[in-house]
Amino acid sequence: MNSRLYQALLSSLLAAAVIAGPVSAQTATNDDTILKQIIIFGRHSVRAPTIKPEDYAQYSTRAYPDFGVQTGFLTVHGQQAATLLGTYYRDYLIAEHLFTGNADTDLAHSFFRANSIQRSNITARMLGEGMIPGATIPVHSFDLNELDPVFEPIVTGVAKVDGNRAAQEVQEIYNSGTALASAYSGEFSLVRSVLYNYQNGVQPAPPVPAGITDPTGQSIPLDAVTSLVYSGNVVDIGGLLSTNNATDPFVMEYADGMPLSDVGWGELSPDALSQQCRLITLMLSIEFTTPYLDQVQSSNAAAHVLRTMRQAVLGEAVPGAFGDPTSQAVVVISSDVYVAGLAGLLRLHWQLPGYQPDYCPPGGALVFELRQSQESGEFLVRVFFTAQSFDQLRNLTPLTQAAPPLTTQLLVPGGSRPGGSLDVKFPVFQKLLTQAMGWQYVQDPATEVQPPVLNDVPLQ
Repeated sequence: MNSRLYQALLSSLLAAAVIAGPVSAQTATNDDTILKQIIIFGRHSVRAPTIKPEDYAQYSTRAYPDFGVQTGFLTVHGQQAATLLGTYYRDYLIAEHLFTGNADTDLAHSFFRANSIQRSNITARMLGEGMIPGATIPVHSFDLNELDPVFEPIVTGVAKVDGNRAAQEVQEIYNSGTALASAYSGEFSLVRSVLYNYQNGVQPAPPVPAGITDPTGQSIPLDAVTSLVYSGNVVDIGGLLSTNNATDPFVMEYADGMPLSDVGWGELSPDALSQQCRLITLMLSIEFTTPYLDQVQSSNAAAHVLRTMRQAVLGEAVPGAFGDPTSQAVVVISSDVYVAGLAGLLRLHWQLPGYQPDYCPPGGALVFELRQSQESGEFLVRVFFTAQSFDQLRNLTPLTQAAPPLTTQLLVPGGSRPGGSLDVKFPVFQKLLTQAMGWQYVQDPATEVQPPVLNDVPLQ
């Protein structure tokens, strides 16, 4: 491993070692600061699998359960979970005096944005309906499945990627696919036992049923993809991708409230369900948070977040920001890959009870608070990761300040003071993010087309 990559990886590991412990919630503060703006950069809520039901027949002889909505759409349960999370944010923002409780006033100071996928758009809408009950939530988005440069800079031509460079860097950090298969053998074995209905650890493992493809036994090349390249598909991860495709429904089955007999066909306890998510975070680490790929794929989104903060600090319009200078509550909903990418640029890490490190559950979000000291007038950035627990999602648990979702305040390496305040002075935060991004991968705001409010997005 070359020295630059070694230092980058070492810094990430050290940051993880000194991460701030979980706090009970984002509760109304009693300090010197005033909340001036909140940016919720999050993942959609509970959805149906993104692969067509008939395509799952390649992985198991047993049928996967039906989610009752179109492929990849937000489920009815997911819509309700997003609204409950929005209600929590509403209570918090009223307690922090950012919201007034008046729908018209609060809506006028809010901005909702989603990437052009149904589950993201509807999550943003439902989250907004919880935050501002009685209001019609205007979600800004391109037409469904129209490519959005903020989230898809490669295929939209905003950023060019060198696949060979990306693959070389991945191999310098992770060695080989064989090394990954060995390091994560417990997770691959667990998945195989669920797919093929045998007790994990049985030796020798029974043969794969005839006509079935075992994704856990496929190679993990870690070579450059030579066909169509897009965000998350620059390096060929082979069997790791296939395994995550095969297991993708399991988390959603549990979070959607299905009977336990339908969660991995009754073979996954909550702990085992969490364990197999290590393969998801591994996939995102390879495809989105290795240094070069992170810059290429996440810099454009990060630039929009930073401009949005600067807009609030300056009190004047900044081209390429989300919303306008009056936007105090900014909600941006996409997928876990983009949350991971933004976190990777800042070397942010989190650990929530019941989840794997750095796992982004349905509805999970990086939350950036812009605060101002009443004494000095300086602006500060406070960063959280917030998500409903598996059981809060599953049971549609009402969320309040007294019964909040899981939340941990995050240490920002280079800005937070371990052992002291984790808040970062805005100029320092701006410098850290500016240095982390690759500005050659950021779209010129003068060429940017702002998406309109997208109406009539189907619920199911």
